[in-house]
Amino acid sequence: MYAQYYYIRLLVLAVLVALDVYSTGLWSFAYVRTAMPFCLVLASFGALFGAVIATAFAYDLAGLKRFDPANIIYGFSFFVVQPFIALVAVFGQTWLVIWLIRAKASKSLES
Repeated sequence: MYAQYYYIRLLVLAVLVALDVYSTGLWSFAYVRTAMPFCLVLASFGALFGAVIATAFAYDLAGLKRFDPANIIYGFSFFVVQPFIALVAVFGQTWLVIWLIRAKASKSLES
């Protein structure tokens, strides 16, 4: 059913993996700058979870549809919602990391 969207699925997968790599690098950078251990947890587990979900959707979208045939939103959620949410999440994470680094820098200046 979704065979005609093979290249689009691969493109969406590539975008999602690139965003996961960016997120991992961002939180690793935050850890290096702030030495807060939760940054490493976010970098490792958050990106791993996102990559596994994106790969499952891209690899076998029809199989996921067969897993729950009553749910008709798999294609829409993969092609539209998931990339949009990933972009919003990366944007929010970037601002959070900027805020963490600035807060840490201003706290160290006060000391």
